[in-house]
Amino acid sequence: NSKGLIQNVKDNAQMIASIFGKEALALEQTEAFDARIDVLKKAAAGKSAIIGMVTSSNFNTLGNGSRCSLIGNEIGFTNLADDVDTTHGNESSFELLVDKNPDYIFVNAEGAKLAQEVMNNELVQQTAAYQNDHIVYLTPTVWYLAEGGISALDTMLKDLEAGLLAQ
Repeated sequence: NSKGLIQNVKDNAQMIASIFGKEALALEQTEAFDARIDVLKKAAAGKSAIIGMVTSSNFNTLGNGSRCSLIGNEIGFTNLADDVDTTHGNESSFELLVDKNPDYIFVNAEGAKLAQEVMNNELVQQTAAYQNDHIVYLTPTVWYLAEGGISALDTMLKDLEAGLLAQ
């Protein structure tokens, strides 16, 4: 959708709120998103990323047209693997991470412990993202299964804030 995830969440919240006469409450809940997005955009300015998904022992890269599109499209990271247009990503290699050497690596995984085990290898350790503690693990239920609501977007932004602003 050309509007982007954030605008879609706001529009959907207003539409649902209008049914119950709660437009003011929905607006109050979604207004704070803009300020949070602006802070994240400043933190992401000029920085590169690879966005991926860990499945068993593989790393699949995700483009800006797939899950996690918020990171490249709206937060503004330069996605170094944006040639991917499938929902589940392209199976990739850890050599790609070394070759592209992103500032940040965003990882969506079904299990955080599994993801950390898979990502903790000699190749990933060569990347600037690993060396600068810029591997960000995303909450899978909202990034992979249930993006689109106010609570989900709040959790997504919290994941990014923890990874970008807690430095």
